[in-house]
Amino acid sequence: MKKLNIILSIAFIALLFSGCKTMQIEKPKETYLPSNLSPALSELPLQVELDVKKLETSINKKMNGLIFEGTKISDKDLSVKIWKAQNFTFTINNNVIEYRVPLKVWTSFAWKVEKFGYVVGDTYQATGTIALTYKTSISLDKNWKLVSKTTASGYEWIETPKLNVVGVTVPVTPIASLALSRCDKLISDQIDKTLAESLDIKKYITQAWNQVQKPMQVNAENNLWVRITPKDLYVAPFTTTGTKLNLAIALYAQIESYMGAQPEPNALTALPAFKFVNHPAQQFNLNVGADVTFAKISEMAEKELVNKTFTEGGKTITITGLSIFGNEGRAVFVADITGSFKGRVYFTGNMVYNPTKLAVEISDPQFDVKTQSVLVRSAGWLLHGLILKKVAPYLTYPVKDNLDKMKTQVNQMLSNYPIYNGVTLDGKLNSLSVMSLSLVPGAVRIQANVKGNVALKVQDLKL
Repeated sequence: MKKLNIILSIAFIALLFSGCKTMQIEKPKETYLPSNLSPALSELPLQVELDVKKLETSINKKMNGLIFEGTKISDKDLSVKIWKAQNFTFTINNNVIEYRVPLKVWTSFAWKVEKFGYVVGDTYQATGTIALTYKTSISLDKNWKLVSKTTASGYEWIETPKLNVVGVTVPVTPIASLALSRCDKLISDQIDKTLAESLDIKKYITQAWNQVQKPMQVNAENNLWVRITPKDLYVAPFTTTGTKLNLAIALYAQIESYMGAQPEPNALTALPAFKFVNHPAQQFNLNVGADVTFAKISEMAEKELVNKTFTEGGKTITITGLSIFGNEGRAVFVADITGSFKGRVYFTGNMVYNPTKLAVEISDPQFDVKTQSVLVRSAGWLLHGLILKKVAPYLTYPVKDNLDKMKTQVNQMLSNYPIYNGVTLDGKLNSLSVMSLSLVPGAVRIQANVKGNVALKVQDLKL
């Protein structure tokens, strides 16, 4: 009997010491799967804006003073001089520019009358002001050349020529017809020439086409880069906004974003022939990423879990430390525990996005294989998973702030982002949706798709 008591005492002491022993479990290998932000096919509008007021100023500078002078016109005793009377004024409606051209007209003509067998006459001079009107229609040919056609559309007298001579009538209609016939080609040719010289569309489109193919850093903090690979060009009809003539050109492009090192530029592709469409493109489409570090997730989880005790079937554990890393696409949680089991255990889970909570959560938590092997021998009660189910809710990390920050950064990128001198990227984000999560060294990467209205604007046309 005494011998039996000794044996039981030794067994109890051994069990006691074994319960206090810290279990050593081999750490899983830290590995990561490739994480790529998939490219998105996007419409990237390129808006060429012509400020008609600038065009108006340009033509007014080029046409000043005496515009036309003629004598003995049509073999008649009629001379005419025509000056610019006031600045020309332009209005615009879609692809048609209308001009009002005020001109001062001086005329010298002979007046003769035969009465009682005598011819009586003299040479008289008269001055008036006439406003000619023109219309220019604009189109684009397949070689990106601006084609304009200017035609006269009528006239109105601002100040009708008059003479204070009784019985002498100034030939107003012939003078107006003469002004139109002599000035039409001169003025319309000058308008068409100025438009052709001012709007070298191909030059600006080629510059934009080449420039957008260079990788652009859109956010220095996250080292976020965008690479655009244009595929096709589509041109919509001219439109008008206020005093602006707009040519809407859509670049259909593959847009890729990268986090980290600057991506290599693609081989430069030549400007292709364009295709006509009825409506300009507006939708910008881009896949972007934002990283939530393991350190931040661990820090928040530790605030909730460290020194927290969980009980199951008379057994208790208390978590004293927690950290995270990745293994083949799954998150590995490292938990230091004490209580009925003492040691470091490893459990894994899939990181998923919960759109309702706007949070990153763990799903399908389970002990790592090597942790399971140790627990089978020494703490089988932990394998039932109840403890993991109690711990998992505390491993939720809200990412609303991260998503809001991503929206802000994208909007900053879309707001007057300079591509090069005179060309800016301008627009606004409409929507952001999380597509997936992936694990990268040190972080959970949120992969999202953003859509918005955006355009490349060519504004610095030299007129």
